[in-house]
Amino acid sequence: MESIKLIDITSENWVKVCFLHPGEEGAKYVASNPVSIVQSVYEKGWIIKGIEKDGTLIGFTMYGYSEELSAYELCRFMIDQQYQGMGYGKRALNIIINEMYRRFDCKEIYLSTGPSNNRGKHVYEQAGFVSTGTTCGDGDDIEDIFCLKR
Repeated sequence: MESIKLIDITSENWVKVCFLHPGEEGAKYVASNPVSIVQSVYEKGWIIKGIEKDGTLIGFTMYGYSEELSAYELCRFMIDQQYQGMGYGKRALNIIINEMYRRFDCKEIYLSTGPSNNRGKHVYEQAGFVSTGTTCGDGDDIEDIFCLKR
């Protein structure tokens, strides 16, 4: 069975992480990895990790405590376009959720995504996330908020 795990972003792999891309459709719903890496440096509480499958970097995630939401949030989650549609995203999402529960001992995990991100919503709902019926953002940047309760 293929092994998927979270890895630290280091001086040896950060450039590869920056060049991972979710594809044209996915880029509508997730900030770029370089922006996320910089955000994690200047905003406290965020943890960044690469997603690796059998030694190959396939994705990126950023999670932690959101001061804005006053809650634990899966802020970024992306799988590179060449590895999408293979079930890796679903498996990686479960690993991230378990890591967040272990690290933070949190009871709830929040995330948000664009209202038209049906593919992402399907993956999140399969993992147990439920729409809160609320949104965040404004203008063209409104996102639906989802919650996963332990």
